[in-house]
Parts: sequence; C-alpha cells; structure tokens
Amino acid sequence: MTITEVPTDRLDALEAKIDRLTDQLSALTSLGMVSELVADAARLGPDVMASVVDRLDEVDRKGYFRFAGAAVGVADRVVTNFDEHDVELLGDNVVAMLEALREVTQPEMLAFVSRMVGAVHTEQEAVDWESADPPSLLALVRQLRDPDVRRGIARALHTLRSVAVETGPHADGRTATATPTKDVKGDVT
Repeated sequence: MTITEVPTDRLDALEAKIDRLTDQLSALTSLGMVSELVADAARLGPDVMASVVDRLDEVDRKGYFRFAGAAVGVADRVVTNFDEHDVELLGDNVVAMLEALREVTQPEMLAFVSRMVGAVHTEQEAVDWESADPPSLLALVRQLRDPDVRRGIARALHTLRSVAVETGPHADGRTATATPTKDVKGDVT
C-alpha cells in the first residue's frame, strides 16, 4: 500500500499521534533540564547553607538579634501605651519633628550641647566640694567682676528673651518672631 492509498482519516490519526509524541519528547527534555537544575542545586545546597549559617552567626555576634528583640519590646510598649489618635497626631507632626531633629544634629549644635554637658558635669563635681551654706549676696555681687560670669548672665538673659519672644504673646495679643538687635555698643538686645 502506498501513501496515496492510505485513507485520510488514518493519516490524520497518525499525524495526531506524532504530535502527541513530539509534545511528550519536549516534556521529557524539559524534565531532563529540571532534573539537571535540581542536581546542580543539590550540589550547591551545602555551600549556600554554610554561607547562610556563617552570615547569621556574624549577625548574632554583632548583636542584631538582641537589638531586634529590644526593638520589638519598644514597639510593644508603644502599641500598648498609645492609641490610634495618638499615632495620627504623630503622623501630622512627624515632618516638624524631623526638621527639629535635623537642626539639633548639625555639627555646631552637637558641639554646643557637648560643651554644655561638659560644663554641667564640671559644675556638678564642684557641688560636692562647696559649703552647705548658700553664698552671700556680697559673694554673688563679687562674681559679677568676672567677665565670664557677666558673659554667661548676658547669654542666659538673651536666651530667655528669645524664648519669650518666640513663645509669648505681645501686648497686641499676637505672637511673632523677632530677630535680636544690637545696640550702639554692639551688645545684643
């Protein structure tokens, strides 16, 4: 029998069978690739696992897990002590808080705070050695001869004035910011 003598329906069935076999061969080829991938992954697995374990050990030695545990404790305290309204208020003010934090963390501000903390520590140590009796008014007035004392008082008064101007109402009932001015001698007023 020649090809021309084979009925068409048998040729169609043969063609469909060849198509199915081709699909099955393709699937087997894909399975072969997958099995090769699995075999390669199995060979890499112990190395990858050892690397992960080493990295986790390093992270543990640096204290990341202890830090994360403490952070979870802080988050728990925040959640139990603040309600949704508090968080909304925080969200409304977070930009202003970050701007203030940016100002405070400028190098000149950090240096100023460091000097102030050092001065307070020094003064606190001096408290241990001073008399239990307060200084007399005459002793306080004598200290006014010291230029550093006068400079300190002037700075404290100027700071208090600036705080009052920034936070307090004026005679006309409004609040405003004013910049310090200098008098004729160059003193800030």
